[in-house]
Amino acid sequence: MATGCAARRRPSPERGFSLVELILVMAIAGILAAVAVPRLIGRNSFDTRGFADQLAATARFAQKLAIAQRRDVFLQTSTTTATLCYLATVPCPVASRAPGPGGEKPFTISAPDGVAIASPVAVLGFDAAGRPDTAAQLDIQVNGAGTHHVRVEQETGYVHD
Repeated sequence: MATGCAARRRPSPERGFSLVELILVMAIAGILAAVAVPRLIGRNSFDTRGFADQLAATARFAQKLAIAQRRDVFLQTSTTTATLCYLATVPCPVASRAPGPGGEKPFTISAPDGVAIASPVAVLGFDAAGRPDTAAQLDIQVNGAGTHHVRVEQETGYVHD
């Protein structure tokens, strides 16, 4: 019986991936996802939403500044910028520009590329009590990839989107 030596088979090589190979493939896929996906999807929708939030925060700050300083504060908008001013005249005179939350003067926010303000009102004023000076609800549209609204209520001056 010669089954002892002849019956032993050579071990066949295992099939599959090693742990090192799997980690390397996952690392390369992660790098590609971090670099390629934002370029494929685009940032315009994120920029539009971010600028709408920034515009709403600026309107809230204008209202709070008017209440704190007990004077009129105006948010002047163009298609690409929003600026705080103590006068309603457009453009705002240099001496009448209002400071921002960090003391920067003038306080102006600019829309990113591809985003524009489509506002029916170019100047929104808040009186010393924080009430807006518009006769109806103001609706500022921020256009980009989609439309986002920044609304200011007439009676309370509440800013929301």
